[in-house]
Amino acid sequence: MKTHEQAGQRVKWQSLSAAEAVERLGTDPDAGLPGKEAKHRLSLYGPNRLQEEKKKPALLRFISQFNDFMIWVLIAAVLISGLWLKEYLDAAVIAMIILLNAVMGFVQESRAERALEKLKALSSPTVKVIRGGVESEVPAGDLVPGDLVTLEAGDMLAADARLVSEANLMVNESSLTGESTATEKDTKCVLPNDASPGDCANMVFAGTHVEYGRGTAVVVETGQRTELGQIASMLEEARPEPTPLQRELNDVGKRIVYLCLFIVAVVFAVGLLRGNAFAAMMLLAVSLAVAAIPEGLPAIVTITLAQGTQTMARQNAIVRNLPAVETLGCANYICSDKTGTLTLNRMTVTSVLSSEGRRWTFEEALVRTGPAREAFTLLSQGLALCNDARRNPDGLALGDPTEVALMEAAERAGVKKVEIESRLPRKAEVPFDSDRKMMTTVHAEDGGYLVFTKGAVEALLERSVSYVTPDGDSALDPGARDAILLETVALGSEALRTIGLAYRRIDAIPPHEEIPLLESGLTFVGAFAMKDPPRAEAFDALELCRRAQIEVAMITGDHRATAEAVGRELGIMAPGRSLVEGVDLEEMSTEELGGRVEEIGIYARVSPRHKVKIVEALKGRGHVVAMTGDGVNDAPALKRADIGVAMGIAGTDVSKEASDMILADDNFASIVAAVRQGRIIFSNLKKFIYFLLSCNISEVLTVFIAVLLGYPLVLLPVQILWINLVTDGLPALALGVDPPEGDVMEHPPRRLGENILALRKQAWLAWQGLLITAGALAAFLLANYWLGYNWNAAGATGEANLDAARTILFSTMVLAQILHSFNMRSEKRSLFLSPPWENRFLLGSVLLSVGLQLAVLYLPFLQKAFKTSGPTGEAWLLILLCACIPVLIIDRLKVLTAWRSRPRQQP
Repeated sequence: MKTHEQAGQRVKWQSLSAAEAVERLGTDPDAGLPGKEAKHRLSLYGPNRLQEEKKKPALLRFISQFNDFMIWVLIAAVLISGLWLKEYLDAAVIAMIILLNAVMGFVQESRAERALEKLKALSSPTVKVIRGGVESEVPAGDLVPGDLVTLEAGDMLAADARLVSEANLMVNESSLTGESTATEKDTKCVLPNDASPGDCANMVFAGTHVEYGRGTAVVVETGQRTELGQIASMLEEARPEPTPLQRELNDVGKRIVYLCLFIVAVVFAVGLLRGNAFAAMMLLAVSLAVAAIPEGLPAIVTITLAQGTQTMARQNAIVRNLPAVETLGCANYICSDKTGTLTLNRMTVTSVLSSEGRRWTFEEALVRTGPAREAFTLLSQGLALCNDARRNPDGLALGDPTEVALMEAAERAGVKKVEIESRLPRKAEVPFDSDRKMMTTVHAEDGGYLVFTKGAVEALLERSVSYVTPDGDSALDPGARDAILLETVALGSEALRTIGLAYRRIDAIPPHEEIPLLESGLTFVGAFAMKDPPRAEAFDALELCRRAQIEVAMITGDHRATAEAVGRELGIMAPGRSLVEGVDLEEMSTEELGGRVEEIGIYARVSPRHKVKIVEALKGRGHVVAMTGDGVNDAPALKRADIGVAMGIAGTDVSKEASDMILADDNFASIVAAVRQGRIIFSNLKKFIYFLLSCNISEVLTVFIAVLLGYPLVLLPVQILWINLVTDGLPALALGVDPPEGDVMEHPPRRLGENILALRKQAWLAWQGLLITAGALAAFLLANYWLGYNWNAAGATGEANLDAARTILFSTMVLAQILHSFNMRSEKRSLFLSPPWENRFLLGSVLLSVGLQLAVLYLPFLQKAFKTSGPTGEAWLLILLCACIPVLIIDRLKVLTAWRSRPRQQP
């Protein structure tokens, strides 16, 4: 291979003919590169990707964990404790906690980064490439100069390439040139060196996509050397925006900061007035602020969302951006394509419609003789030739499922596609599009040309002037036309899809611009009828949607009768719901559609452009819409929908790029599973958010009220930080993976933008914190008046008694918050109805937290660090009572509130 960049000069590939480009790249125009050579070139040129921003080294990422205002405050606390108060043990404990938090943050951030990298790999595009004469799909990053790629409508170009062959190829280059109109391509032209990318009709470029036709091209530039790689503005990836929940938490966090600063100031001032040391009160105030402000919440939310997307990926739903996870929990309307999503997308021909409107089973057609057999053979040949499906060397069928079914039916009739194509080679074509609803190919035959057109029967009949009969071709009169249409409708009412065939003969291929005119003056041959059965799991998924109050609308390009039959079988066409066709949508304004959209269950005979109108109408009615799509023209609707869902198997690269989520298995049940998982993730986010805030409130109120009442310091700074670590660290993270409640799909979706920390909820969390505070202060007072730990005693006795009473309050607070974590598993159900072993992570974290607390209470070196003493039996009884009673009261109030707010039965 000659180098394609010499002396630093880029080769102007548009100035070379296809043959010259192929020769220069040392490849084969038919078989492509050998696999071994492709691997060699990959090592030579590197992966086909743009330069990525360098990752921050691990050491810098660890150091960045300390770049937080609250951490700076804690570091100040270490300095005050160690340098000012000479409390070296306190300083060491706080320093250890700072270090432990940094390690936890670093580990969690690394895990989240790896999870997102896995998701990126799962959603990375693939390309169809011919290597060693075998066509296969490879990751776009593995393309190398000299690779021979095949191009079809909907493909996203992953590298710059020189065209080798094309059939009516048109490429949308708006991402490169800004021109929205697709560019017509021409293999044969040779252009000057200074031709701009927009004028290079013999080239295709990375970042553009095929809108029409097909072709082959040889890769000439990859990665940073592509035209896309040369444009600096194209290299900048959008920074991920914070999710709505993260923004809400930031707003609430600011309010908490202001309130906390006020409380800390009061505690600090009152403490000084009570005679406490200035430095000690400063250390307490700083520690109290850190304990009260949930500065780690946004990071925990990001980690939980990232890990949630990994769970969804394992369930075949690849989420491409984090806000989509939140939106999934709000979805109340799913607009789903029929074919391949609600159905198997494995079409099988079951019936044959003759040109005279007679219907046979496929098996009956196989045994026909005479003119009927000849017509059947012509029908099989035409549907095999006017067809882009094919088999690879391993015999695997490749192509559109409908075309694969037609090819397989022709094979059953004894017509082998490869053999018939060698006798009647394709010379020109008009590709299928959803507006014309047909496809045409032109084949050389005995000095002339045979034209086959396949498509919707009604569309073919409009363009046909005759039809095949036992006596030869006869004029197509209205009676014959009506008979064919009547039987087509009957087939459609049984959910059978009909693909018709018509033909004509011509002497010469017309100029390129006149080729579409071949679809006129046709002779109708007949039709194959096939069925795509519903997916078995779709029935359960649709029932789950009904219970979750999520409406489902089916969208299809199929005939009205076919769509209605499938809709009734699936239960979508329920009483009170109607069916609307594309022609009706054309006549409706968005406002008119908005008035009816909620009663429409099925959209039949629609084009991709209608999807945007449907989405607009539903969003105008306040719905949160998930829309599926797989084609190039579906991209606007996917962008406009709240959740754009692309198909991973049948979807084009363009639709995937426009989507928020990709279904790896193209299965409707995976959408519903993703919605369910979205609800679970959001529910768990609320659980640990509410848990953390209620616990932090209890810590602040305990110290605040104690200082206001003139008590000595009821919690030391290290004890406050320890409570924060034990309760915020392990149980809170375990709540983030709590198993879902049984009714997660039994209630309506939450409203998009719903404030999970509204004033009413904040008030409820404050009450929970106040009850835990009451239990902790009660334990402190009872330790004095019941157990006799008189902290007002003089000298060492008073200090020992204060340490003992403080230990009881400290342990009560820890135990109450640990038990409170079980309360937070449900907003309605009693903790006694949620077995603790259901969440083994929470149970394990609770046992570990209890073990750590016992270590603080009984290990001598920890007793010295935390100024604790081992509680007596009576003290443990007091701790258990004062910890359990608030938790039980919270549980009873929760159940009572849920009972009072339950839906009332209508008399």
